[in-house]
Amino acid sequence: MSVFSFDKSTGFVSLESHPIDSGFPVTSTQLTQMLEQSEFSEYEAVIANIGKLFAPTKNYQEVSLVVAKAVDASIVINIDEKNMVAEATLTTAKGGALLSMEGAQKALADAGVKKGISPRALDTFLGQQFEQPAGSSYSAIIAHGRNPKEGRDAKFVRLCSTAQDRVLSPQAKEGGKVDMKNLGAIITVKPGTPLMQRIAATPGEEGYTVFGDSISAKPGKDHQLQPFEGTKVDPNNPNMLIADCKGVPVALPRGMRVDDVLCFDNVDVSTGHVDFDGSVIITGDIKDGMRVKANGDITVLGFVESGTVESKSAVTIMLGAIGRKREGEEAFTCSITSQRTISIGYAQYCNIKSEQDLFIERQALHCDLSARRLIRVGKANDPRGKIIGGPAGTKTRVFLAQLWFELRQKQTQITDFEKILATKVTALQQAREKASKIASAAQRQQFMNKITENEKHIKIRSAHIHRQKLLIKQKIVQLLASSRLKVNELMHPGVELKIAKDSKQFSRIYPPHLVKLTEGKITQTF
Repeated sequence: MSVFSFDKSTGFVSLESHPIDSGFPVTSTQLTQMLEQSEFSEYEAVIANIGKLFAPTKNYQEVSLVVAKAVDASIVINIDEKNMVAEATLTTAKGGALLSMEGAQKALADAGVKKGISPRALDTFLGQQFEQPAGSSYSAIIAHGRNPKEGRDAKFVRLCSTAQDRVLSPQAKEGGKVDMKNLGAIITVKPGTPLMQRIAATPGEEGYTVFGDSISAKPGKDHQLQPFEGTKVDPNNPNMLIADCKGVPVALPRGMRVDDVLCFDNVDVSTGHVDFDGSVIITGDIKDGMRVKANGDITVLGFVESGTVESKSAVTIMLGAIGRKREGEEAFTCSITSQRTISIGYAQYCNIKSEQDLFIERQALHCDLSARRLIRVGKANDPRGKIIGGPAGTKTRVFLAQLWFELRQKQTQITDFEKILATKVTALQQAREKASKIASAAQRQQFMNKITENEKHIKIRSAHIHRQKLLIKQKIVQLLASSRLKVNELMHPGVELKIAKDSKQFSRIYPPHLVKLTEGKITQTF
């Protein structure tokens, strides 16, 4: 027969009679052991009452016989600082009721959690009550907010090929071979030809917190098509750029241009030098000593032999460019400059300078190479071209991060201007002191107002200069961090590398490694 009784209405476990009356149990330890071995072992013992049952007292009949109680499972909801995660901590029941799904949902509602609740996570969380010991605690994340999804910037899709695409895509012959001399027909467009399509920016998707508050999304940057010379926006479709005249299409950021095209078999003494406002396509070579200058693209399907090529757009030389051998610091006889990308088969004894990227498909020998963005020798993805130099006058020099000098000059100019502004601030402070001593109140106020206006103007200029200073500093850091030379196979002797103001000459063969600027010095990492 059990010495305990259970009251379902209160959840209390009591002794049937006082130990003094029943003579059993004799000690509180014995009572605790009996409780642990009974069907009420998981219930929470009321230690204070158990102690009083065995304490000496004359009125023992007044002592409560309750020795344990049933405790229901409980839950606490915690929200992170950003209101994006709701974590539940559940303390399992001690003989009481398990936490139901309805109870958990009510606790979430009481905590203000409205969105992002995972029914599966909540169900799994509650199911662990059957596996955990009585009175133990465990936690799990049962609700997530959603971060906003940024919108996509407007995109511009080119709908036609350019002359450079033609050069880089030789025609296939029978048997799958490629004819490097057959590059297909010259690409021209006529009025009304679609050139570029604009895909509008997207607004993004709003996010939300677990409390149900909306988080605004950052919309994508919206840019409009830019009609350049020879193009216009389609009157029936504002997102379409079409040709407005017949000519050669030239790809530009956010738009295209249609150039008049001038074609030559070769450029030599029979044609004279070429200076053209549109694009130039030469199906043969540029001969020794000849100069080709154009505002549009210059495309040469053959060689440039000790010639000069200057373009305000892109330059593509299919086979290569060769100058005469130099002695000492003699000037290069072959020079190629472009305000956009230069693509060339190979180069020898050439001075090549691009305001954007420089791509050399096979190798560069004894050249000066300079680009504002990227120099790649070899084919894309895993370039394995060769850069080869030699003794003085024949070494190959690679220039990186040369924009550093221009940025440093701007920093100096900003510093000088800051000094001028500081001088003006001091002068205005002195003027304010003098104005405060003017006897006439009206005249004094007039001067004070002028000084205040000048101070506001200087404050605005100072803030603008400070922003420019930070921007230039950021550009320098990014420029130096991204300016590096990666050697995929071998670095041959006779190469001189200049990054920003530091230069280094390499006099032996090096295995694959990375060359970059570290704390102002060129370093090699193998």
